[in-house]
Amino acid sequence: MRLIKTGKLMLLAFGLVLPGAAYAQGWIKYVNEEDRFIVNFPREPDLLEVDYTTEAGATIPSRIYSVENGDSRYALTVVDYTVAEQAHVARCLRLEAELDIVSPNLCRGRTHLADIRGAPLYEAWNIRQRNSGEITYDAFGQIDGIPGHQIQILHPDESRSFIGIYLLERRLYVLEGTVPGDAPPPGLFQQSLGMLDEMGRAVRYQSDAEGNSSRVRTLFEYIGEEDPITGEPVTDASASDGRILDPRERTGRWVPEASSRVFELRTYTTEEGKLEDLLTLFRDHATRLFVKHGMTHVGYWVPQDSPRSANTLIYIVAHDTREAAQANWGSFREDPEWRRVAEESQADGRIVANIESVFIEATDFSPGQ
Repeated sequence: MRLIKTGKLMLLAFGLVLPGAAYAQGWIKYVNEEDRFIVNFPREPDLLEVDYTTEAGATIPSRIYSVENGDSRYALTVVDYTVAEQAHVARCLRLEAELDIVSPNLCRGRTHLADIRGAPLYEAWNIRQRNSGEITYDAFGQIDGIPGHQIQILHPDESRSFIGIYLLERRLYVLEGTVPGDAPPPGLFQQSLGMLDEMGRAVRYQSDAEGNSSRVRTLFEYIGEEDPITGEPVTDASASDGRILDPRERTGRWVPEASSRVFELRTYTTEEGKLEDLLTLFRDHATRLFVKHGMTHVGYWVPQDSPRSANTLIYIVAHDTREAAQANWGSFREDPEWRRVAEESQADGRIVANIESVFIEATDFSPGQ
């Protein structure tokens, strides 16, 4: 297990945002090669190892990486289905002994495969059974082209949980961020999850028009220097203590260089008395759909001084390129859910009076450089 402090890898986001985004300072990129993931945490997470019972009743290990940060909690659970076959055999042999069954072939089947395939659905069912609040979203989701499931829960105390469930190479990843009701979605945590292969390289898939998936090479598959021609790690990369880094130590999931990343500053001015309606629309729908359509949250603010404090929302999102920004907004506006909720929100009249969009880039003296 290793942790990497966020610095230039977190790009220009923190150099561009307003003082209200100071909550992001001190976050780390946490890399775990054993469980093959990388994710942002406010600090190095605590680790709890617990047994997990599968849908078929087999017992397999799981590890919970979590951080309590004020009133917020960030947790990533990794359920290790790589040992599912052995666990199924052990359970079957135990039941044979308890029931006095003699059948040498009974415990040598492939029942564990169904357990693995159904793992995300079973975990989604487990989450629903908590009955910890109102489920406000429950549908398909994906990250880096890896299919999964997403659930959002509104708790009685107004806090909200954002949950993503993904299965890759017989490991089930359950990402759960819970924040107070007056806080924005935990985007810095939610969007940072990356899954790694056996070589420590980020895994990403894309689908063609027929729905066939193929793996694509991600930008910057290693932390450290890369050969500009081969893309392989530079062998003489050194750690801060002067030793030579092993290529497996230079692992992670990258965001593109600042020169290709695009930040968009957007200012919404509402009709009189409609600011709370706009904030509700963003809180419950827009921010989640932004992620679905390729945008990255940077921050959302309301001015402190009147008159703009009563009618203005300011926020920054990021896109991979200007061309991607155009495509992201196009797909967002055509999203059936957005079209529906936008229409419903304006049943009593228009909410937004004016929208201003400005694409921005960091100066050479920006702290994010």
